[in-house]
Amino acid sequence: MIAIPRFGESVAPCFEYGSTMAFFKVEEGKVVDQTDVPLSSSVPFDRVCLMKEKQVDTVICGGVQALYEDLLKANDIQVISWVSGTIEDLLNLFMQGRLTSGTARLGDIPNADDTGSDTVSHA
Repeated sequence: MIAIPRFGESVAPCFEYGSTMAFFKVEEGKVVDQTDVPLSSSVPFDRVCLMKEKQVDTVICGGVQALYEDLLKANDIQVISWVSGTIEDLLNLFMQGRLTSGTARLGDIPNADDTGSDTVSHA
């Protein structure tokens, strides 16, 4: 199961503040089911719990605070963050194995020696 916070037809700019989460069931490289869930709670921890309840394997999102990204990862959920674009394009890139996270994480203190040049974000 793949989850993407949505803003219209695009990925929402931030995992914690999107008002709708799109869930995609993928089998044999194709989307076989999609459900949009309006998010009634604005508490980011509730979103992490929802990902667990829905048995999400991967979250694709725009920005995400380091704390919530780490909580998702601690629950064995892959996070591909700091990406932008349409949901359709991002899903296609993901299923082709070509979608990677961007370079920034909210709440992290950047290392002066880390330029982030070894990661690429697909938009």
